[in-house]
Amino acid sequence: MRSGQLRLAYEEGQADLNLIEQMKGFALLKGYFEIALAQVWYQWNRLEEARDLLQMVVHNAAAWQQLELLAWGYAELIQVELARRDRPAAQQALHEVEQLVQRERFGIYPGWLPTMQAQWWLAQGQLEAASNWAASVVFPEEAWEGRLYGAFPVVIRMYFAERRWREALDLLERWSGHLDRPANIEITIIFLAQSLVALHQAGKNEQARMIAARLLALTEPEGYLRVYLDEGEPMRQALQALLTPHSQQHELASSTTAYVAKLLAAFEQEEQGVSTPVVTAITSQPALSSARQASAVSFVPGVSLTRREQEVLHLLAAGASNQEIAQTLVISLDTVKKHVSNLLGKLGASSRTQAIIQARALSLL
Repeated sequence: MRSGQLRLAYEEGQADLNLIEQMKGFALLKGYFEIALAQVWYQWNRLEEARDLLQMVVHNAAAWQQLELLAWGYAELIQVELARRDRPAAQQALHEVEQLVQRERFGIYPGWLPTMQAQWWLAQGQLEAASNWAASVVFPEEAWEGRLYGAFPVVIRMYFAERRWREALDLLERWSGHLDRPANIEITIIFLAQSLVALHQAGKNEQARMIAARLLALTEPEGYLRVYLDEGEPMRQALQALLTPHSQQHELASSTTAYVAKLLAAFEQEEQGVSTPVVTAITSQPALSSARQASAVSFVPGVSLTRREQEVLHLLAAGASNQEIAQTLVISLDTVKKHVSNLLGKLGASSRTQAIIQARALSLL
């Protein structure tokens, strides 16, 4: 994820979860792989799938008292709910993190919390609160603490909200020394996206097109969407400007033009509350190696489930174990296993996670 390789992260994450599934028991590492997959789904703008995975993460982390994973899961869930524009759900997730930090008083999470709160304020239009927070954040000239990498894009978005394009550009230029390291291409992509917005809005169109060329080269092969959508209307305007006639020196390749058009279509869908089709995210990937093909989701049209299978599927999506399903439906554990096996077969899935994702794609959940 940090090196910007969404497709490889997806492939490896699915393979890892398949291995864990074969262990037939709970693995403490499972939630970390689910978060990685949720991050991929988020960037592909598959928000429903990301939310489902993260809800399973926080459910299991709470049950097993994995406090670090619980806080991380809620932090990711806040991002997803804000992107879904479900503010009550985002507020609830934020409240859970606040309560967790207050109750446990542990680790780095008190450092993360102000940034999460600032994101909430921006979503609510509470610019004064967000501005006061941004003014309190200090970015040193030397190496940064980890939390500052998360805070920086939110500070820039606060500048954008107040249309302080020049100040945003100044801060982005100061940050440029932290870029282009192999293990933080993810940070570089965010920096380039925000630089594109700031340059376009400041009227520096030539520089904006140069930055756009670098950004699109990094994001097009991996299918990034959310890194653009998260910057809102100013980004839509910057992308639209790339399609206007310009000098031949910075003319976009036909495939890149198609990608920009797809991004603009995603902005329209965002306004209409329409999610990106799941088939786009999957079928746009290059073919997986034969050793890993079993980890890919296989789409099966016309799936028909019995009433009991539907009940089991909904409980699986809620994160219930086989034992919990048996108790809820008052059936034997062997019967639950048979229903789960039937579901995997009908959905063309090799794990519970894949089955849930597939069921979402087929509107069975």
